[in-house]
Amino acid sequence: MDYGVLKKAIDEVVVLPEDDFALLCACATRAQLKKGVVLLQEGERCRSFFWVESGYLRTWYDKDGVAINHHFTFEGDFTSIIKSLRDRLPSDLSIATGEDAVVWIIDLDLLPAQVALRPHLARFVKKVAVRLLLAGESHADLLKFNTPAERYRYIEKNNPRLLQRISLSQIASYLGIARETLSRIRARL
Repeated sequence: MDYGVLKKAIDEVVVLPEDDFALLCACATRAQLKKGVVLLQEGERCRSFFWVESGYLRTWYDKDGVAINHHFTFEGDFTSIIKSLRDRLPSDLSIATGEDAVVWIIDLDLLPAQVALRPHLARFVKKVAVRLLLAGESHADLLKFNTPAERYRYIEKNNPRLLQRISLSQIASYLGIARETLSRIRARL
């Protein structure tokens, strides 16, 4: 298997010595998946980081039978459910492919003994976790401190690929508004 693309992604986080990268590769699986494949189901314990080579992943939770979008992970980005991963508890969220995708699954359950002995690997895990936590905080702040129209304009300016690749119903859910409200906002802008 060609790990070059994964190495490039990891090097953007932390440049690992070859032996550390080899250990990480031993825990990594590359999967070509169709749209709608669930990588983590709500109620399961998250064990992995997921890195998207192509396509995108959607992270969501179920509220009274309605899927509420929490996050979208596009090419070149990592995702996981940090709380479940760290505390070894069932996840409140699900992760699935939003379109046909190629995803690298790095099973962190295979690493614990090595991480303690390898500071570069530990730094990689911590840096990815911090990135994910900051992204989650940023989204929570967007929802707390902005009007629906301001949220939409923020997405237009800072993450236009959401508007290019995600359905309006899913964007509305992500922005915490009704689909009809999103349509009115778009008509006004």
